[in-house]
Amino acid sequence: MAQLFAKTLLPEVRDHLEMTGHLGDGTLSERAGAVVRSLARHDEMRSLINHVLSDEVQLAEVASRSYYHANSFLKLVLAVGSENAWKLRLHVWHPQSEEDREPREDIHSHRWDFTTALLLGEYNAREYMIAPGEEYHHYRYTPVRADQFFSLEAMGTGQLAQVFESNLQAGTVYHLDHRVLHSIARSHDGPTATVVLQGPTVENSTNVYRTTPASEKGGDREIYVERPSIDQLRAELIQLHDWL
Repeated sequence: MAQLFAKTLLPEVRDHLEMTGHLGDGTLSERAGAVVRSLARHDEMRSLINHVLSDEVQLAEVASRSYYHANSFLKLVLAVGSENAWKLRLHVWHPQSEEDREPREDIHSHRWDFTTALLLGEYNAREYMIAPGEEYHHYRYTPVRADQFFSLEAMGTGQLAQVFESNLQAGTVYHLDHRVLHSIARSHDGPTATVVLQGPTVENSTNVYRTTPASEKGGDREIYVERPSIDQLRAELIQLHDWL
């Protein structure tokens, strides 16, 4: 495959994404696929990580946008398009033995379409539809105050039927519509990482389905964001570089 970027630096990647135009025009899958596929090459990602680590200002900017997600992974927001037309992210799961692994994440939709490439490791992916099946606790998940925290509003219960399942390996690239209800679970002990390119926001909130209530009181919840410090982010990127 031809190399997409002359040098894998954040400014060059950002400029390329800005020049491709609006990512919500129906061609996100094709164009985003080329970007994440290129960045999922280990030499390309190592180069990008080295560039971020070499620039303290850039490192601080990435840290200010990133956070430890409630679904047990580190969400690194590497770059953001003008008017939030797109975001380029890394998701990183640390190694966990089978007995220490978190249970399958909550079933959820998104506020935007996205394309992702598995950079490292693997996971089990499932998709669901609203149909007679297993009963879940339904919540509306909404960002508040520029993603400083998220609200989880109880919406009663609902039934879902599983319609797809696959173990996805490193090198897999796929696109997901924001409306698709899905979940993933770790399927091996080693580290896992993905490159994600999300399109523009098209919904104000997402749907979350849980097998257990979010709180014993059954009421609404606020989930506050834990952001990595600059030193934590530096250590995370160095570790990811070593895994590659």
